[in-house]
Amino acid sequence: MTMAMMVLCAVTAGAQTPIPLNPEVRHGQLANGLNYYILHNEEPKERVNFYIAQKVGSTLENADQLGLAHFLEHMAFNGTKNYPGKNMLNYLQSKGIRFGADINAYTGFDETVYNINNVPSTDKALMDSVLLVLYDWSGSILLEEDEINAERGVIEEEWRSRNSAQIRMFESVLPKIYSEYQYQQMPIGKMEVVRNFAPEALRAYYHKWYRPDQQGIVIVGDMDAAEMEAKVKDLFSKIPMPENAAERIYPQVSDNEKPLYAYYADKEMPYSMIQVSFKRDKIPTEYNNTLEVYVQKNVAEALISTMINNRLNEYSKKPECHYAYAGVSFGDYWVSKTKGTFDITVIAKTGLRDSYNDALGVVAQACKTGFMQSEVVRARDEILANYEKAYNERKNTRNETLARELIRTYIDNEANPGYEKEYEMMQQILPIIPVQALNEEAGTLLTPNNQVIVVSQPEAEGMEMVAEDVMTGDLQKAINAEYKAYVDEELPASLIEKAPKAGKITATKQGAFGTTEFTLSNGVKVVVKPTDFKADEVMMTAFREGGRRSYSVDQANDVFMAGTAYDVSKFGKYKQSTVEKYLAGKKVSLDYSVGNYIDELEGQTTVKDLPTMMEMVYLSFTNLQPDQEAYDAEVSSTMGILKSQEKSPQFIFQQRMNQATSCNNPLYYRVPSVKMIEGATYTKSLDLVKKSLANASDYTFVFTGNIDIEALKPMLEKYVASLPGNGKVNPVKDVTPVPVIKGIVNDTFDLPMEIPSTQVFVTMSDNNLPYSIENDVMVNCVGDILDNTFTDTLREEEGGTYSPQAFANFNPWNGYYNLGYWFQTNADVQQKLIDRANLETDKLLTNGASEVNFNKVQQAMAKQYEINVRTNSYWDNNLVTYLRGVDRITGHKAAIDGLTLDKLNAFMKKMVIDKNRLNFIMTGVPAK
Repeated sequence: MTMAMMVLCAVTAGAQTPIPLNPEVRHGQLANGLNYYILHNEEPKERVNFYIAQKVGSTLENADQLGLAHFLEHMAFNGTKNYPGKNMLNYLQSKGIRFGADINAYTGFDETVYNINNVPSTDKALMDSVLLVLYDWSGSILLEEDEINAERGVIEEEWRSRNSAQIRMFESVLPKIYSEYQYQQMPIGKMEVVRNFAPEALRAYYHKWYRPDQQGIVIVGDMDAAEMEAKVKDLFSKIPMPENAAERIYPQVSDNEKPLYAYYADKEMPYSMIQVSFKRDKIPTEYNNTLEVYVQKNVAEALISTMINNRLNEYSKKPECHYAYAGVSFGDYWVSKTKGTFDITVIAKTGLRDSYNDALGVVAQACKTGFMQSEVVRARDEILANYEKAYNERKNTRNETLARELIRTYIDNEANPGYEKEYEMMQQILPIIPVQALNEEAGTLLTPNNQVIVVSQPEAEGMEMVAEDVMTGDLQKAINAEYKAYVDEELPASLIEKAPKAGKITATKQGAFGTTEFTLSNGVKVVVKPTDFKADEVMMTAFREGGRRSYSVDQANDVFMAGTAYDVSKFGKYKQSTVEKYLAGKKVSLDYSVGNYIDELEGQTTVKDLPTMMEMVYLSFTNLQPDQEAYDAEVSSTMGILKSQEKSPQFIFQQRMNQATSCNNPLYYRVPSVKMIEGATYTKSLDLVKKSLANASDYTFVFTGNIDIEALKPMLEKYVASLPGNGKVNPVKDVTPVPVIKGIVNDTFDLPMEIPSTQVFVTMSDNNLPYSIENDVMVNCVGDILDNTFTDTLREEEGGTYSPQAFANFNPWNGYYNLGYWFQTNADVQQKLIDRANLETDKLLTNGASEVNFNKVQQAMAKQYEINVRTNSYWDNNLVTYLRGVDRITGHKAAIDGLTLDKLNAFMKKMVIDKNRLNFIMTGVPAK
């Protein structure tokens, strides 16, 4: 009997073993049916996240209501009983809580979740007010006709902004793979409904489904959980449960004996993809929190999918492989909760059928011939490493992560015993799962019925639809073929064949900001910043002066591919595929990149795996060897996707905008093109990397995180002090300086699109102001105020765009500050919105900000600084900047706290934005 069958038998026989909820979570159900989950957590400090989760989504709409669930989500921010109009948003923003970043929501097929995050727990009145917002969302959204009508245009622009080829594929495919109408339409709905529904229809939907028996309150953060629980009980118990409430039914998905087949082609599709689903019965939701289901999903299915994905990844690195990506997963069948699935996803590299058959062959071989014990051990170690890290970080886990897990507990009854219990369970269960049981389970996955095949690909001239009988026939052939068993390779005990001759630490001193600085015998400088923000995180950045500015334009293609050349090359004699197996069960990442001003080797790991990362750092400097075959396979995969992506409007916009902002200097392009990749030579790219890493004395190493300095010292001597270095820092020449837009540049063009839309990007800059931390803060403040202004004007007043964005930054290396904005709209109103955006920008810089808008932004900056300063990434990035000569740490908080409206308005009058300006506009026109 397979494990899945054993679980089903146990469930039907009533032999379930419930997994208790994490005892630290205060959970209860009120008399009206509302559930609550409250958890004290201290990261970030003095911050609390609030959520109201609704078991309500688009599947509850009638056929003439398509889009109302999502429309209702928008209306929650446009007036409630206690916060009419924009009072709620204005109040929360005045307290530094940001709309979009902290205040948001989403609507799915079967759920809608609202959140207000990063609420300061030191402000008791604010906490009570946020609870009142959740209370209003539960049953007191006003749904006023004027507000409804004003929001119709915003939602249509959201639909336009999201109407990509992938979304159109969903809309085309869902009716072909579901007979149930509730799953045949995306939650954003039909625009004819959005434009024309009567307000009373939305009110009827709201009052029918937004009710306490379908609602869960989730609150996680640094607060008194008992006090919060009492407040939740008192406030939310007042919500009445409607009499004769409609039954909440989840539509059941029908089975199919013959394969279902759906095909979709679109000129803007970024790649060719095949998705094969084998539908499976799901164990009822009420059993999700039992040990039996937990073992099936989190152990058996996790092990099987990990092992198959490891094989697919290994095969993808072979030159004969035709797919760019292939992976398997267990989960819900497409968009429905009532049917499970085993999925195979394939993205084609060269030839859709060849890619399909390559991936099917790997999966079928695994399912039919089984796995080796060595594969099980690696997969077990990978999975256990994730649980170990979560356990180690249990006191440092962010509110957002814990809250989202509790939302899944409420909506899907997912087991949530807490990280300590989960790690203990996995330590006990994973080692005793026999390979035979996994092989038996894998052998049941490729079923003869309930098969679903979905093919999507870029439409091209002369292209023919892939025939259903061809794709279904290939699948049956793969399932019925005979396969030889997989043979695993033997892995080394260490990637380093000969231990390095250790150097010495020659000098030690205390540095700024609580750092310790070491000088090594080969001239390398090391700066260490121990922190307690994360219990199991260590970050490393090794950098040297150089970057793109130190290369000539004719080297642009090879510089662009330098990171890829590093990624695919061997460590000594070991291919990257072998290195990946060697790293199974270890949490190590290491990447090389060429920035504008510096070359960087960046790593991240855990306390336990730091020696392994150091081993890889040593090999990066001393024994990086070419692997042309691996490079060719990687480039082939990239090119297969890129050739299609270059027909996508969004990609074209990003690519051309990148070229425009780089002043058409290819050395500074960050978005790839077929031409650039074809123009690169692997040996030249790798040579650039090896020359960059040839003299370790050029590099400064920065370590940040939970670091025991005494334990680090011998690793520094063994793996860093032993690196080749001449003891001197080689000078850097600015061969090709970083480009800056000069004068007025207009780059506008039309582009045929299936769903025409306009994208506007404007950036303005000058260097008439000196760089300082105070000026840096003020420049950022200007961008944030303009961003809020655009939300109020371009989105809410004009109704012409969904998510306008403004930004500003100050580059200390060239002295230029930058102010810009982006929005997406339609051709009918694009000029009106451009004029309004320019008007609002000029008004802000000329007349200054209002006190209300200034206070919103300053409060948000202060609160976000308090969160950022307690992250390793903040210290890693800013220490690198500090060591290069610019201090963005000292006085940062004082610059925010000391900022006044008068000071900011005076500063803005000095900003010059009419000398250097890029107007970049892509206007969509109907495709022929």
